Amino acid sequence: MRRITAYMIILTAFALASCSLEENPQSEVTQESFYNTLGQCRSALRALYTPLHYIYTSDFMHAVEGCTDIWGSWSADENAYLDISPAKPGVGTVVWRYCYIGIMRANECIECIADAPIDSSDKWTMVAEARAMRSLYYYILTSFFGDVPYYTYAVKDIETMEKIRALPRKSADEIRAELYVDLRDNALPYFTEENGLRVRAYEIESNHAGFALTAMMMAKMAMWNEEWGDAIYALKQLEDVYGTLDMYPIEEIQWRYKNTAEGIFEIQHEWSSTGVKFYGSVANVMTPTCNDGLYDGVYMPELSQNGATWTAMKPTKHYGLFRSNGANKTENAANAKGLFTALPLTYGDELYAYDEGGVTKYRYCNVIDMDAISTGIVRGKPLDKRTLYKFGYGNLQTGEIFTYVKNNGIGHPGPQFWCPGMTNTYDSNNYRIFRYADAVLMMAECCLEEGDPQKAIHYLDQVRERAGVGNFRDYTNDSELMREIQNERARELGGEFHRKFDLVRWGIWYDITKQYNEISRLKDRMKPCHRYYPIPDTECALSGYVLTNDEYAE
Repeated sequence: MRRITAYMIILTAFALASCSLEENPQSEVTQESFYNTLGQCRSALRALYTPLHYIYTSDFMHAVEGCTDIWGSWSADENAYLDISPAKPGVGTVVWRYCYIGIMRANECIECIADAPIDSSDKWTMVAEARAMRSLYYYILTSFFGDVPYYTYAVKDIETMEKIRALPRKSADEIRAELYVDLRDNALPYFTEENGLRVRAYEIESNHAGFALTAMMMAKMAMWNEEWGDAIYALKQLEDVYGTLDMYPIEEIQWRYKNTAEGIFEIQHEWSSTGVKFYGSVANVMTPTCNDGLYDGVYMPELSQNGATWTAMKPTKHYGLFRSNGANKTENAANAKGLFTALPLTYGDELYAYDEGGVTKYRYCNVIDMDAISTGIVRGKPLDKRTLYKFGYGNLQTGEIFTYVKNNGIGHPGPQFWCPGMTNTYDSNNYRIFRYADAVLMMAECCLEEGDPQKAIHYLDQVRERAGVGNFRDYTNDSELMREIQNERARELGGEFHRKFDLVRWGIWYDITKQYNEISRLKDRMKPCHRYYPIPDTECALSGYVLTNDEYAE
């Protein structure tokens, strides 16, 4: 098994490094013949990243964003409407398989690099990197499945593999607590100012995990376990390095900008017709449908004219809606209840016919408010800059509006997720899984939980001020402030693979999704047990049914 594992690592690492490598690895690789040089150890580390390409896909986006209060998915994919069960686990099969591949490789790296005959200054920072990556895979698993099997040792032989196969679920809280301590004691101390590794993620030449991901994983684990002080400790480490949020331009939240200063961890994608081909699939379902070179009826010069896209994902009305109140130019009162208000839309002179219970009714169509775009003021309110990136309205240079937005007042997913120059469905954006604004809002939540609402508002305001909406002035009690922090996470991080995890952590996923998601086949099918995905039946069978899905049996 040692030979098999090491061979998998070296093959993947060579593929990741370049598509033109001429090296021909031996058909059999052992620990003794492989982990002997710094280059070999680095090749093994590179293999820790490839499983993420298979996890963070459009299917995963349907599962963790599309089944929430802020996004709905019109896709026929079973994950979009939770047509899942232990026998039909959807993307759960992929998440389970590739997270455990990542964990297997990380465990191997931790043990083998620790024993490698290389300089200790390199050795222990590389081991720390592998520990950070292992914690990321367990974070995904516990957020997605809840309690899962847990092991931290390398697969050395058939007996070890059989032991792992029969592991039961372990409490997610216990897993997180153990990983927090592991990162605090065995990873964070090795990223120092002295060795130049206590830096922002974009300053790491290889774009590998390091200090930033380590601290972020510590904070995420602690917050799931409601260990607010532990989370604050980790977040303070990030604050000491990243500073204040106003240092980072808001336009760089767009995934087309790779490895930005605000980033904490990104999945690296590249695509060309003749070279490297590591690409994603999210832009395909987050970009207006392309037909004859037009995107939902509008020429978009920033986008490829032959993109194969369709907008399976749509914002909910709860997230952002601007629509006339019947056949007049009065704003629908429901608009003001959305998470985003004062959208850069106004009324045109054209009426749009729509059906309501078999009766044809009319309302005025929407147009892009070009004055709002230029002045930053919408009907006397400041324009939230994030609405220009989270939502797509049309061509903001010419004012041509997408047909869907014109008729319905709901934006498409916006430029944050679009991939300029996309060829067919090949999305070469980087996916920014964690960025500093997330950490700032986490700090706001932790401070409030620790009984310091004014400090919480201080961090909340960093996010609001960068978005251009000013300070939070409506504090009346802690419950209202917590709700605002939760809403601000939706505004800031919507579409970034966090929303369902947040809602589940707060214990409100089922109720709030049922209330606000508009996809009827999702609402008709969803159950409280769907807060977590089931472990695939095939994995339960391999474990000898030590693994079960008790919630799904009720």
